[in-house]
Amino acid sequence: MSSENLWCDIPDFDSIKTPSSMLYEQAEALKSMTNGRLLANVKKSQKHNMFTYELLIVVPTLANYSQKILRVSHDLTIYPATICHEQSGLDYVAASDDEFLKHLRTILSSAETRLIIAGLNAQVRLAAED
Repeated sequence: MSSENLWCDIPDFDSIKTPSSMLYEQAEALKSMTNGRLLANVKKSQKHNMFTYELLIVVPTLANYSQKILRVSHDLTIYPATICHEQSGLDYVAASDDEFLKHLRTILSSAETRLIIAGLNAQVRLAAED
């Protein structure tokens, strides 16, 4: 007598795009864009079934000064995911990876984020002149 598999179809885990993986991708993009002058650090924490990720811009030449840009939280099901833009105080809720990417683009290309990056780049330049 053979046993029947009663489990549901399990998705291909390699095709699942999580908020944390998208944050890590953007961290690499910032490092590449600034030739390592600015880095992005993804700080993660977990409490029970809630996962939280913070995206911080880090400046190695300024004693690793960091500025938090956003915070993401979600439960085990991943979506919906809430993204809090630290500078504006606005919260975005994403029901899918496409929506998450859209909201992430909004935050990372916002005027507030651009001002932070410009200011940090100027500080790096000034520190190099000293």
